This record gives sequence, structure tokens and C-alpha cells, in this order.
Amino acid sequence: MLKELRETSGLTIEQAGDAIRRSDSTISRIETGKRDAQVIEIKGLCEAYSAPADKTAELLGLARQAPAGGLWTAHEAAFPPTLETYLGLEEVARSLRVFALATVHSLVRTPATTHAILRAGLPTASEAEIDLLAEAHMARQGVLTREPVPAELEVVLDEAALRRPVGGRAVLLEQLDHLIHCAENVPNITLQVLPYDKGAHGALNGSFTLIDFPDPAEPQVVYCDTPGGNLYLQKPHDTRRFTQLYGRLCGAALDPTDSTEFLRTLRQEM
Repeated sequence: MLKELRETSGLTIEQAGDAIRRSDSTISRIETGKRDAQVIEIKGLCEAYSAPADKTAELLGLARQAPAGGLWTAHEAAFPPTLETYLGLEEVARSLRVFALATVHSLVRTPATTHAILRAGLPTASEAEIDLLAEAHMARQGVLTREPVPAELEVVLDEAALRRPVGGRAVLLEQLDHLIHCAENVPNITLQVLPYDKGAHGALNGSFTLIDFPDPAEPQVVYCDTPGGNLYLQKPHDTRRFTQLYGRLCGAALDPTDSTEFLRTLRQEM
């Protein structure tokens, strides 16, 4: 059905991939049944193909009946539409390399930290809305324990993300304890701390995530969450630039062992 819709629209496989930020080989594998299509991919393709509403509804219905529904499907009512593309990428990623500047990254946050950050960003939302959204964000952490192969997560945390008392002292202490636990006990998580005394670095203007996929044919994606909207970069010169930047940040940061000790010392100071 997707292939028929694409051909009717006149788009090539490459153009379809560009429309939803996927490789042409991914579109080909979806059309030949060699790869399951995610709900967000179907929605994006149907929009790109100007598919009739009944066809779109039928395809989405089929996808949602699949045995393994995605995170977006389960929490569609909670997440804002602007996160839809990122969640789909995060859910199927082989590895995520993150630089976190102002706050601890969502995949290693505690529920209390998540709740406090959402409350600060959505001051007019009801408590029930915040609770629902916090629960949905915590569900994202399932990518780290999924079977059979959990995602690999590497995080460089700027010291600013660790000292800001999000939610108050008790919440911060719990968050630091959780980071220490992740660093010491979760083999697919690597944490590094970039201390203040390292001075200026190349990512002072914001956080970013490098996303890699199990299929080598799937291009790397760089995700930047900016005040002006979500930015996805996939051109080789962009991904190369951010990969090199991430390497410099890792080189400037404390190694994982010293980072864990830094977290312990910081907790004592608090």
C-alpha cells in the first residue's frame, strides 16, 4: 500500500526518504516487507504522498495492531507532536551519544527530576497533565533495557547540569545517586562529567545527540533541541562536525572512573 501511494504521488524512493529523514534503503526495505514501518514513519509518508484520509487511517490502524507497538503509539496523547520524529529515532537507535549542557538527559533522569523540569517548562499545565507527560518520558528509558539488544548510551554531562537544584536539594541528591548507580551498574551506559575548570568548550551554545542505527546503511542523525524548534542534521559534513565536537568534549571531560568520583564528591558537598 505504501509503495502504491508513493508511485501514485510521483515521488522517488530517495525523495520519500528525504521527506521523513530516512535513507532510501530504509524506504525500500519498508516497501518490500524487510523492515517494519513505525507509526510515525507511516504518518510522515502518508503526508508526503498526500494520501487520502481513509488510506492513512487504514495504514495507521494496521501499524497500531502490530504486536510491538512503539512508544509514540502508547503515549501519543502525552507527547507533543514536535517530539514525534525524535522519539521514533531514539526508539530504534543502536547507540546515542549525548552532550547535556543545562539539565540531565531524559534517559538518565529520575521521575522527580523529570517532573520538576516539566513543571518549570509548562507552568500552566494541570498536575494530571504533568504526571501523564512525566510517565511518558520515563517510558523512554525502556530503550536501555529492551530485548534482545539494549541501546548503548554515552553521556557527557556539563557540570552545570549537575549543580542546578532542579526540584530542590532532595531531588538533586536522588538524581546524583541515580547517576552514580547508572555509572557503576549499567554496562550499556557510560557517563562523563565536563567540569567548570575545563573552561570554554565547543558546545556552550546547547545540547545535542548523535544517533546511530543497527543498519550500517542508515545514515547517522544529529538532533539539536533548540528554543526555535527541533533540528535534525543528516548531511555528512554536519554529522562529521558534530562527531568531531563530541570527541573533543569526551577528551576534555573526566574519564568514567573519575567522573563517578566527581559525582560522589559533589553529592557530599550538597
